Amino acid sequence: MKLEDIVTVRIGRNLSRGNERNDLTLVAYSYEDLMDDLDGSFLDSQTNSYSGNSNHKNSYLSSTGDVVFSFVSSKAGIVSDLSQGKIINQNFAKLVITYDQLDSSYLCYALNESSSMKKQMAISMQGSTVPKLTPAILKELKITLPSIEKQQTIGKAYFYLRKRQALAKKQAKFEEQLYLEVLRQLDQ
Repeated sequence: MKLEDIVTVRIGRNLSRGNERNDLTLVAYSYEDLMDDLDGSFLDSQTNSYSGNSNHKNSYLSSTGDVVFSFVSSKAGIVSDLSQGKIINQNFAKLVITYDQLDSSYLCYALNESSSMKKQMAISMQGSTVPKLTPAILKELKITLPSIEKQQTIGKAYFYLRKRQALAKKQAKFEEQLYLEVLRQLDQ
């Protein structure tokens, strides 16, 4: 089935046209926010898996549990508490799940890791000077869905893996800092 059959793609706001005064106080959702959310911050935000229904369906503001897709990096993530309330710009889209047999974590896994999806994206972006997925291409991507139970298992495992990888990177960075500080102390 096509992605447009199971999700509504809501493109972010063009911030260069921000005429409203309250836009000045809002912080834009960024690629770094997406990477932080993708690295398991979402797991800390949620006690239960997200149902896919956002209170801000028509809003440009991010809400905990929203599935967000970057057109520039072709990556999807789930908004965590840390990124809640940031404005989604035109380089991102909210993917509002309209099919009750689709798990949001699995959707992120499929968009980010599925070889079938990656192949479709690569073919669609051929010939572009700047390879960037468009909303029209995104909607046309075909996805095969296993049972909802299997989706939940895969999605949960995927985010736990991402979190574990992020923690391992942090640990390696802290160890490097510790060793370098010890070496500086020895060098004095």
